[in-house]
Amino acid sequence: MAKQPTFIGIDLGTSKVAAVVVTMDTKGLFHVIGGGMANSEGGIKQGYVNDMDKAVAALRAAKEEAMTQADVKKVEGVCVSVDSIHFKGENLRDSVTISSKDRIITDEDIERVLDQAKNNCKMAKQESVLHRIPQIYHIQGQREVRNPLNMVGESLEAEVRLILAPSSVLNNIRRVAQLAGFPKAELVYSPLATAEAILPRQDKDNSAVVIDIGEDLTHVGIFHLGTLFHSAFIAVGGRHFTRDLEIMKHLGGMVAAERIKLRYGSVIPQQVADEQIELEDEGRFISRSEIAEVLQARAVELFNFVQVEINRTGLGDFHGGIHLVGGGSILYHLPTLAQTIFGRPRVVISRPLDFTDTLPAVVNNPHFVNALGAAKYMIRERQESGHGHSSFMGNLLEAFK
Repeated sequence: MAKQPTFIGIDLGTSKVAAVVVTMDTKGLFHVIGGGMANSEGGIKQGYVNDMDKAVAALRAAKEEAMTQADVKKVEGVCVSVDSIHFKGENLRDSVTISSKDRIITDEDIERVLDQAKNNCKMAKQESVLHRIPQIYHIQGQREVRNPLNMVGESLEAEVRLILAPSSVLNNIRRVAQLAGFPKAELVYSPLATAEAILPRQDKDNSAVVIDIGEDLTHVGIFHLGTLFHSAFIAVGGRHFTRDLEIMKHLGGMVAAERIKLRYGSVIPQQVADEQIELEDEGRFISRSEIAEVLQARAVELFNFVQVEINRTGLGDFHGGIHLVGGGSILYHLPTLAQTIFGRPRVVISRPLDFTDTLPAVVNNPHFVNALGAAKYMIRERQESGHGHSSFMGNLLEAFK
């Protein structure tokens, strides 16, 4: 029996680079067979390459650890989760007339209306389209059609979201991957990767908000009718929580403040016992409620910024809930505070879906979520694109013979 096809997902973060090796079985379940993580050492900053040599070294280290654990030398594909302060999204719409005599909508008609909507975007010369995401279609007399192929109509309208990024940012990320041994790496927008990893289909369909709290940035993805409707970044991340603690409470440096945050950090002072925390290097004690007061202020600020992005969409109910994810979400009582700020009863700390617990240390680690999502996104795209679902699954079945 041949080995199953393997894929690598990568997340280039400010504090760490994560890599995972993933396979998929014939039942559609994903198996993580390798994971690796390395300190970025300043090579990545707010989503863009800050030092090429350091970024390459970190990716090589994470890749080698993951592939060694998986005992693989070669993979079928590599996908890197990307986002930065320089990325932006734009929603566009346009329509075309169906000119064939039978008025049956073809693939060519769909491609034509998507291209026409894309061409309405006024991009700067140095910008590139990372993603062209069809949101929904409308046929004359029938609205909110998910897939109009082979339907009948006199006209076809499409709503499209474009994700734009500076060409230099994307090219330098590709260069990092190339120098680390992945010359054909593909890129995926971080909110798409996150949602691919943790968001159930029914939540995507019923309007959901994904809040990925990273080291320097928080990525927000708002999903509606099964697809990405709005996205944004907020320049607040886990590092800001830690820095607040050190500046306001003088805990003995950023390393000590980070340790205390992860061990004792809550965002609701009333929910924690008045426990005294010993600061050994400082020769004094501080109460856990004091720590919570500082963290609560920053969390409220962050969630208020997210609420602004939610309001921009004009959407009403979010029956798909609020999903918190990322290393910065590891704070006691964060979902409870989010329920209060957003006025939504359903707020959850989400974990990856459809992955078996072959390596629970990877699957259950929030720092690996985007890498897992990137791998899963690539596999799904190959199923739905030119590789085709039937041919992809056929090749997969061959691997088991």
